Amino acid sequence: MKRSSKKRYEYMADPLNNFHKEVGIVTSAKEYLLSLQGLPSAHINDLIKNEWGSRAIITALDIDEVEALLLDSTTVKPGDRFFLEGDPHIFSFGEHLFGRTINTLGEYIDGKPAGHEPKDYNARLELNVVAKGGSFREPIKDQFVTGITFVDTLFPIGKGQRQLLFGPIRSGKTTFLQDVISNQNAQGSVCIYASIGKPVDDIRKMASGVFREKGGKNAIILAALSSDPSPLIAIAPSVAFSIAEFFAVQGRDVLIILDDLGTHAKYLREIALLQGRLPGRESYPGDIFYQHAHLMERSGHFNAKVGGGTITLLPVLETDIQNNTDLIPTNLMACTDGHFSLSSELRAQGYYPTILDNRSVTRVGRNTQKLVQKQLGMKIIAWLAEYKEQEEYSRFGAQVSIKTQETLRRGAMIREVLHQEPFEFVPLPVQLCLLALATTPFLTGRGIPFFRKNRKVLMETIASHKSFEDVRVMAGQDVSLENFIWLIMEKTLILENVCQQ
Repeated sequence: MKRSSKKRYEYMADPLNNFHKEVGIVTSAKEYLLSLQGLPSAHINDLIKNEWGSRAIITALDIDEVEALLLDSTTVKPGDRFFLEGDPHIFSFGEHLFGRTINTLGEYIDGKPAGHEPKDYNARLELNVVAKGGSFREPIKDQFVTGITFVDTLFPIGKGQRQLLFGPIRSGKTTFLQDVISNQNAQGSVCIYASIGKPVDDIRKMASGVFREKGGKNAIILAALSSDPSPLIAIAPSVAFSIAEFFAVQGRDVLIILDDLGTHAKYLREIALLQGRLPGRESYPGDIFYQHAHLMERSGHFNAKVGGGTITLLPVLETDIQNNTDLIPTNLMACTDGHFSLSSELRAQGYYPTILDNRSVTRVGRNTQKLVQKQLGMKIIAWLAEYKEQEEYSRFGAQVSIKTQETLRRGAMIREVLHQEPFEFVPLPVQLCLLALATTPFLTGRGIPFFRKNRKVLMETIASHKSFEDVRVMAGQDVSLENFIWLIMEKTLILENVCQQ
């Protein structure tokens, strides 16, 4: 809307910078929602300050008034003055953020020394950025390797993919995210964990895992605490994407985690209701789907025109399986390229990762797999489904056929191979070999105790023994699963010898 040019506005002299600042007078204040008269040159997302340094962000423009959201935990009353800064808010991007915990405005909150911040990396903090179009993107063709067998082989993720994680409380989400960040750090990827509306204790727990043992060399934690004002929490995902895009244009692979978007939606609902906007389903704002889709479209695999980097997104949602048909879960499923459903029951049983294979899906990642990996993953999923069906049937105490017994032995061995310890990175060739062996008499004929006893030596042999060099090479080629298993079976004598030592 065009701002009035006839009205007389107030200005405040700034003798230090030798110019006059536009002044806005607060006409109403509802908690953190402010209406101000004046500020004729203001734009959406401009930051304004009052005499005591309290900050607010402009969210709407009228003819003679602006609407702003307060970003600091201070009390503002009608008559207070806010002024428009001559320079926009400057955010310090760069590698000096690695290993640090910052708030939404880029301020360090981890108690460590500030360190050196290169001025070349200072830039205006842009919010509500429009995602790059198709002319700046490439097909997702490279695999995002997590080092977790269950994910990389059965439900792979591609670099640039958006993969939703949802599950109830205590379902192993934090451990899984820490594991992925740790493994991606080892591969040189930039990892950005954005905590949305979580308490300080949760941030400390995540930081202890991300930065453990001098790790997290390429990791950044962006913390919007539950004690922060709602507007500051609401803009946290957009700030996280701005940081990710800074590194992506340099050609780097970036992982961004938004934990969690269910909490983010609640803060957006609170702000919209305070603004008097017409509520939609479950009282969320009518454009809640757009707001989340608008964010997640900023991820992807970009071409050389914009640096050639990738931004892989793992949005998180805390919800029960029974509630996954509510508005926010269904919205996020529609915005993403797949989802993992995590189970608190599997966590209670000591199983890791706690992903339910019959409730998880990946729509893009399988395009990044080689032929042997793709064929093996599809067979394993089918065998697991058959195993669960036969296992439930056998619980009734009925006699089962020899074929069913083989199915149960094979399924139990596959589940054992898929189980691994947190923070254990398993290379792709080792994943494929162990899963392939789980379908052969070499493992099914010896049983789970044998595998548990010799798991470590089997992995070391496959990963480093000279005789397995051709197997490791074939694992990265487009060969059939039949030929791959045939080659592995030729090496079983070597595996038997190392297990007997």
